[in-house]
Amino acid sequence: MGEPGFIRGDLFSRLRRSSVNKKWGTYPWFAENGVDLIHPDDLEDFMEEANNCKVYECIAESEYLTLRYNKRDYRVKDKLFKLVPAPKFSFGQTVKIKTKDEEAIITDIMWHSSNQQHYYLLSIEKKNPKDILSLN
Repeated sequence: MGEPGFIRGDLFSRLRRSSVNKKWGTYPWFAENGVDLIHPDDLEDFMEEANNCKVYECIAESEYLTLRYNKRDYRVKDKLFKLVPAPKFSFGQTVKIKTKDEEAIITDIMWHSSNQQHYYLLSIEKKNPKDILSLN
């Protein structure tokens, strides 16, 4: 994969659209919230993945919510799950960057709570390794 970079969702066009019928949200968990909120079998992996800005897809609801981030699933209690709008793009999806006229692959989806919008981490095959996208 090429060099990663963050970019706002309005700066690239869609080649395919993600599903809008599913629940999406953030899970702003920190160890201080209690390890009891994370399924014991998922705790170690979730501690490495947890980030209050990441956007998870809720794929199942029972005693625990099952949240998917990219290709990984985590079981968590619903206490901290905060709904956000469905992202326009999905993990692994190819998008075309309007300002660069090149394609990239979405590797991460984040939520900016102050701006109320998604941000995407992209991987781009670069000819020049110094040419990295920024949030400017």
